[in-house]
Amino acid sequence: WKSALVWLTWSDERQQSTHNDLFSSIPLHHKLNLSSDNMMKDALSLVALLFMGNTGFVVGGKMEDKPCLPVTTPPDFDLKLYTSKRWYVHQQAPTQYVPVERNYCSYAEYEILEKRTFPWGYEVGVNNHAENKEGEEFGGKLCATFDDPADQAKLKVAPCSLPKNLAGPYWVLAYDEEKGYALITGGQPNIRTENGLCTTGEGVNDSGMWIFLRSRERDDALIEEVRGIATKFEIDLSVLNDVDQTNCEHLEDEETARVA
Repeated sequence: WKSALVWLTWSDERQQSTHNDLFSSIPLHHKLNLSSDNMMKDALSLVALLFMGNTGFVVGGKMEDKPCLPVTTPPDFDLKLYTSKRWYVHQQAPTQYVPVERNYCSYAEYEILEKRTFPWGYEVGVNNHAENKEGEEFGGKLCATFDDPADQAKLKVAPCSLPKNLAGPYWVLAYDEEKGYALITGGQPNIRTENGLCTTGEGVNDSGMWIFLRSRERDDALIEEVRGIATKFEIDLSVLNDVDQTNCEHLEDEETARVA
C-alpha cells in the first residue's frame, strides 16, 4: 500500500505539473483579457486542455484504442482433411514456448482421436516439433478441443493433462488443401502494434501466428499469397519470422516411416 501511495502522490504531482504547463502555454494577453466573453472562451479552452492532459484524448480517437478487425475462418473448413497430413511451418511469430531460437525444422501433426481422452475429453491429438540451430529437439504431444462447437476451424490446445478451460485458442483463418497452405493465429489478434496493425501476444495462451505449407520445400510465392490474406485481417506481418527448413531431410524420412 505504501508503494501505491507513493505512486498516487507522484501521479498527482505530475498532473499538477502538467496543468501548470498547460496554463502557462496560454498567451499572456489572453490571461489578462478580462472581458466576460473572452474570459468564458479562455475558461473553456483551459478546461479542454486539462481534459486532454488527464485522459490522453485525441480528436478522432487514438489508434491503440480502436478495436482490431474481427477475424473469420473458412466457412467450409474440413477438419478431417486438414489433419490428414503433416504441416511444415515456414513462418511464425515468437511465443514463450517457441522462441525465435527454435525456428528450425518445425512441423505440426494432428489426428482426430477415435476416443476422447480421459479425464478431460479432448477430441484431437497434436504433435509439435521444433529444433534449434544445434539440432536439439523440442515439442511433443498436446491435445486439442473445439473453441467454438459450431466452428471446427476454431480449436484450443493444451497439454493433455490440463483441463479444457486452460487450453489456448488455435484458429485457422485461411486454408487451401489444393494449394497446400494454412494461416493460423492464437485466437483473435487484439494487440495494436506501433504501425497501427494487430497481433496476438507472445505468452502461452492467446499467442502465436503461423504460416503452414504441406511441403517442407520453401515456396516464396505461396508464402506471399498467405501473407496477403493476413493483411486483409489487418494483421501485423512484422511479427513473423522465417523458419529454416533446410538441412531437415531427416524429417521427411521420419514422415515416410510414420505413414508406412
